[in-house]
Amino acid sequence: MKKEMIVLEKFHCIDLTHELHGEIPTWSGSCGFVKEMKMDYPDGCRVLSYKMHAGVGTHLDAPSHFIPGGRDVEMLAPDELIVPLCVIDVQKKSHSDYLIAKEDIQEYENRYGLIPEKSLVVGLTGWDKFWNVPDKYRNSDASGKKHFPGFSIEAAEHLIEREIAGIGIDTLSPDGTNTGFPVHELILGSSKYIVENLTYLQKLPPKGAFVIIFPLKIQGGAESAVRAVALLPLS
Repeated sequence: MKKEMIVLEKFHCIDLTHELHGEIPTWSGSCGFVKEMKMDYPDGCRVLSYKMHAGVGTHLDAPSHFIPGGRDVEMLAPDELIVPLCVIDVQKKSHSDYLIAKEDIQEYENRYGLIPEKSLVVGLTGWDKFWNVPDKYRNSDASGKKHFPGFSIEAAEHLIEREIAGIGIDTLSPDGTNTGFPVHELILGSSKYIVENLTYLQKLPPKGAFVIIFPLKIQGGAESAVRAVALLPLS
């Protein structure tokens, strides 16, 4: 126990996870999380029932979410889920239809070096500021099409070349307004994973932090809610 505490004392932990409750924004707009009290004191201990969609709140998409025969949640190894973290900050140029470009990735690499293999690359767009306003977070137009930032196809292809572990973003989807989901197809088709609805990415440096993302170990699971925590080395 003493050795583990020494390791933890070398890092500052930053929670990147939204709380789950019945009013959070979801893809469909309907309630994606229900909590029910099954028993409570003084009649006994407190027992709760949770009913939720697998892809609700801050969550992970496994390859099988889009790819037949792709890896399920429980097949992702721990060393794929505890990895270096690269933060691509596009807040100054981001808007509701912005897609992180290959040039944004290249600009990052020019400043901070090549993105290391087996890292999680996250897009910091600032869109999580709308989390508590679900209609704005989903941002659907009159036809029902959603508008929020994501990754471009070219950026996804470039990151796949870097042999990353996965990508993440502070919106509902890394595809943004691209309703054909090509980024999902590319990333998950390369046996990588996707983390959606991250938050507090603004607290992280562009490089140097690590991230722990643990989904529930669900047999045959295509998605899972996660607790995502960044570990920032203390200087």
